Amino acid sequence: MALNNLWEQERSQRLQITAERRQKVNQWKQLTQQEFQMQADMLHQELSSFITSLDNNRKLQQQQFQQEIVERQLEILQIKTDVWQRQQEYRQQRAAKAQALFQNLQNFRAILHNSVWGDYSHEQAVSPTRAKEEKLVVTVPKWSIPRSAIKANGFRPSANTMTKKVPALNADADTVKSKVQQYIQQAEGATLIEIEEVIGLSRVQTIDILRSLIKQGVLEQRDRQYFIRQQAIS
Repeated sequence: MALNNLWEQERSQRLQITAERRQKVNQWKQLTQQEFQMQADMLHQELSSFITSLDNNRKLQQQQFQQEIVERQLEILQIKTDVWQRQQEYRQQRAAKAQALFQNLQNFRAILHNSVWGDYSHEQAVSPTRAKEEKLVVTVPKWSIPRSAIKANGFRPSANTMTKKVPALNADADTVKSKVQQYIQQAEGATLIEIEEVIGLSRVQTIDILRSLIKQGVLEQRDRQYFIRQQAIS
């Protein structure tokens, strides 16, 4: 009996120790699970905060980028507006210069006509002999040389069109330019050879005059022919 009671006591003690160890293990497991849960909650919260911050930064950068695009578009629009205004101003200046040049040409033609023929009312009274004695270059005020007639006559002006060919060495530069411009306008375009033959200039003089008129915006060159600019005519 004594051995049996002793064994029962030892068995009870072992069971108690085992129960206590199981209780400690369960407590440790609960604490560990709680700690893991807390860490998981903190990690989830930090991850949510990071995602929210990243999304806010993305939206802010997108707004800034869109604002920069709008600003660049406004700058481009302003540049286009400035360019358009400058083009308009340049066209107006060219039109004004062309109008002034055309007016000066009209005045020069009137003065030249009066100096050669006198008053319009006495045009019939002026004799060719007197004009020849004054050694003035006499031309018809308005050219009427069709291009077909020029080509048919070998680039030679007829007697009804010009009374005398302009001497290249004695002619004034502005006068020759005016004659070249009048001829091109009446012929509705002319080549270098036609102008050289009709006006009576050398090749170098003709090229210099044509270059000068092109720089002034009076003439334009297309397919080896020279024409009066529409703006200069208007």
